[in-house]
Amino acid sequence: MSTQRIVIHLVSVALLLIWGGVMLYFYASGRIVNYLPPLSEGWFRPMALAGGIGLIILGIFNLATMGSDDAGCDDCGHDHAHDHDHDHAHKHGDDCCGHDHKHDCGHDHGHAHAHSHDHKHDEAGCCGHDHGHSHGHAHDHDHSHEHHDHAHGILEESGAIGRTVAILILGVPIVVAAALTPDRFSARAVINKGLYSPNYSDTSRADQFSLRKTDDRKPATAAVAKVQDQPPAGSVTEPGKVVDAAGKPMEDAPPGVAPAGKAGTDAPPAAAQSYGSFTLEDLKQQVPMSSDGNFILEVPELFYTAGDLEVQKVITGQMIETTAQVLPEKVNNEDGKRLRIFRMLVQCCAADARPFSVPVEFEEKAPDLKEMTWVKLVGKMEYRQENGQTVPLIKATKIEETTEPDSSLMY
Repeated sequence: MSTQRIVIHLVSVALLLIWGGVMLYFYASGRIVNYLPPLSEGWFRPMALAGGIGLIILGIFNLATMGSDDAGCDDCGHDHAHDHDHDHAHKHGDDCCGHDHKHDCGHDHGHAHAHSHDHKHDEAGCCGHDHGHSHGHAHDHDHSHEHHDHAHGILEESGAIGRTVAILILGVPIVVAAALTPDRFSARAVINKGLYSPNYSDTSRADQFSLRKTDDRKPATAAVAKVQDQPPAGSVTEPGKVVDAAGKPMEDAPPGVAPAGKAGTDAPPAAAQSYGSFTLEDLKQQVPMSSDGNFILEVPELFYTAGDLEVQKVITGQMIETTAQVLPEKVNNEDGKRLRIFRMLVQCCAADARPFSVPVEFEEKAPDLKEMTWVKLVGKMEYRQENGQTVPLIKATKIEETTEPDSSLMY
């Protein structure tokens, strides 16, 4: 094996070990939790572990078999020179046709064979002629067997520049990512993923985060408000007025539902739905409570209450507690009393994570907290009609910085 091929082989082994090592490092260090869901949510983490082990094994195998000859090369690179020089002289007696056969075949085989045959035939059937055969065979066979180096892959087929570029592409990005890539979303990334434009009528993962712990979350047909026929129950039709499930005006708005005149928009509110009975007792059974009597809820759970009328009625005015990250509020915050808290929710990996957020309102000016800070928040739940939809809002009574949870992402 040539020196060049040995170097290429060792570089290939190193690349396999680097890729496998990085995958195992992310798994063993725990950093993988910031990128992929646990086994209960999919097979991504075990697959990363298996892939890393497989690449390490392959690299070690290639290193151990580096000196082995390539199979199937015995017939490769042969130079066969055949030089045959045949001199056939046939003499036939005069009693029988007297022809002279002379065969001169110029074959050079490189095998230096000299054959001299003198054949004398006296056959009854052929007039006793004399056949003298003089065979001069010069076989000069030059068998040159050279084991070629077989080029497999871009590292062997390319020139020096191509190999260098390939090594840089295969090795540098993964090393840089492992060493320098932060395991957190930046504030800009969160904003770009739609922090300030939540759709509170979204139901894509409502079954997972609904406060109704039932298998069937279909709307209760007898109580569902049809938007095209009548406003949904609890929605605002005129400043200071709301309607019930039958579309009849209610004397007073439910606690926490603000009049439309304070919503800052004339657009009709998004339709929340009725999913059947839900009581305070149900809430207590479904949701854990702190020692202070606060309902401990995650931000996505608060987010999805905006689409459920009965849950809204029960949780409005209740004290809740949650842990989240914080960013300044940039929607309906002219007086500077609001912040926005959020959690990142992942479908299958960090690339598809998106923020679920709710606004927080204070009695006075909102505290000046560093962007992306983790906070523990206590407050009272309300609902407002803003920007054409029902918005869950926390009226804060206490906020303090806290430690980051074991996993900053939710799955």
